[in-house]
Parts: sequence; C-alpha cells; structure tokens
Amino acid sequence: MDIASAFHSATAGLQRADQEMQRNAETVARVTAGVDENEDLNTALVESTQNETLARASVNTVQSVDEAEQTLGRILDTEA
Repeated sequence: MDIASAFHSATAGLQRADQEMQRNAETVARVTAGVDENEDLNTALVESTQNETLARASVNTVQSVDEAEQTLGRILDTEA
C-alpha cells in the first residue's frame, strides 16, 4: 500500500468512526431520555466502543504514514 492510499484509508476510517459515534450518541440520548424505547442501548454502547477502536487504528495509521514520509524525506535529503 502506498503512502497516499494508506493516508486516504486512515482519514476515511476517522470520518466513519466520527459519523457512527455521533449516531450512537444520539441513540443513547434518545433511549436515556425515554423518547425511543425501541432502540437498543447496549448495541449503541458496544458500537461506540467499536468505533473508538476504529478511530484509534486510523490515528495510528496516520502516525505511521507521517513517520514513513519523514523517513523517505531523510533518505532523499541524504541521497541529494
């Protein structure tokens, strides 16, 4: 996987995690407020944890991409 592709995948993962966590937070708020009893609080909480893991993995990928770019830059500086 090239650097740009890895970065794109990581940012897409962060965006998805953010969107899903917002959806989960809305579900938790509705259930807690008693507005919608048909939604499952446990499912929303478990999905929030899954989305947190996705966000952390995406951040780690962005950090790895940054390190790879720095290493590549140092190699190119040394070669030049």
